[in-house]
Amino acid sequence: MTDPAIAQWQALARDATRLSDAKFLQIYTLLEQLGDKPGIAGAFDAMRPRLAQLRPPRRPTVSRLFFRPAEDLFDDPSVYTRRLQRVSRGTLPTCWKLVRARLDSGLVDGVAQGILKADPRDPRALVKIAAPLWEEGAQVLVKIADEAENNLRFMVDNFGRDDDVLRQIQTLRDVLLLGGIIEDLKQRLPERPIGDLAESHADAIKTVMAQLGGAENPQAAGPLLLVLTARMLRPGVVLKMLTDMRVVGSSQGERDALTRDLSGVVVGNLLRQTASMAKAAVAGPGTTGAPVDPVQKLASLAAVAERLTDGLTSVNDSVASLRDKKIVDRVTTARGEIGEFVLTTVLGDVERTLASLMFADNGGIATPPDEMKRAEATALALKRSAKLASHLGIQREVNAKILEIRREIDRQTDRMIAAPGARGNPEVRRQMFNNLRLVEILAGSDEAERAYREWSRRLG
Repeated sequence: MTDPAIAQWQALARDATRLSDAKFLQIYTLLEQLGDKPGIAGAFDAMRPRLAQLRPPRRPTVSRLFFRPAEDLFDDPSVYTRRLQRVSRGTLPTCWKLVRARLDSGLVDGVAQGILKADPRDPRALVKIAAPLWEEGAQVLVKIADEAENNLRFMVDNFGRDDDVLRQIQTLRDVLLLGGIIEDLKQRLPERPIGDLAESHADAIKTVMAQLGGAENPQAAGPLLLVLTARMLRPGVVLKMLTDMRVVGSSQGERDALTRDLSGVVVGNLLRQTASMAKAAVAGPGTTGAPVDPVQKLASLAAVAERLTDGLTSVNDSVASLRDKKIVDRVTTARGEIGEFVLTTVLGDVERTLASLMFADNGGIATPPDEMKRAEATALALKRSAKLASHLGIQREVNAKILEIRREIDRQTDRMIAAPGARGNPEVRRQMFNNLRLVEILAGSDEAERAYREWSRRLG
């Protein structure tokens, strides 16, 4: 049975998501002050989508600092997927409770005092404070995993019967053992999500990889690379660094094994994100309960499709070098699912949105400027998806949609020009230029120029 106090905190968090930003942040601040009390973690799960948008500063706590090196691997329980070397946030409260009970109290108190004295905006100071916590905590995680594996009652009482939690604890332990190295490298790289890497960034990554094991022991860098790929828009860039390492002897096989494992994780994450984004697109209303603007939704979905496709294409070279049918098949599956995401969530709404903006009966008055901007944004979302078509194998479907919309623009323009009184009507000429702008976006400037000459000739 759920503790009434826990249920109340979670209900408060859900209610807070319907408040204004200012009031929502007041509730958030209140919950922050409660630290690690039961139910607070679940309350934050309910608030997380809104927090991701507002990104308020977070007060450091010992538990949050403990998990910090692995934070890029955390997923909400509703979207957590097994066997991707990631960690469900639902595991963290119990995990911390067990770790805290086994840690030296003097160490924990010292870290807590260090947090209070340190500047929370100075990540290097926090890393220095947390280094012994990560080192000892990683060893404690090993003991917890061993006890869970060998003591069924302990396992069931704390984690249930699903042994996937043991994999999550192992992932946490591996990352925390390199906690200081990982956090130090994060400070030398761009903020997540990382797009392009400058030469200095790439050099920093290669230097750390060499220090951890280099070509002779690439597996030692595995936890670091796991975190890095999770922070990058194009994780294949990091995989290529691993692939390009010059190795000899048996270490070649170790490198290929690590590349294979990481490639599987990266592709699996892309599949997970695609499913999550598609589900969010179908959901409709935002976190505040307000209707989602269809134009903003299309632009957002197109951006998501670009990010997923970019991430997938970045791993092509590394996957091809492995000649592993299983990984290749997963890439093919991911490509198909991202393509389906584009077809159902972007193309499925573009025509309907354009029709409501451009072709509704407005009494012969040209589309207002604000509505025209929204129509252009809709057409641009389709154009962005068209650029992805060749990578996703959906060229035929995207080209057919563009041609269909292009023909509808022609039909609407023909009816407008043929209507009585069209010649000399400034509203007709204004709408003609509106339609030309859409043609230019969808079909290019040459096609827009051809349409302009034809429509101008007919208008006289």
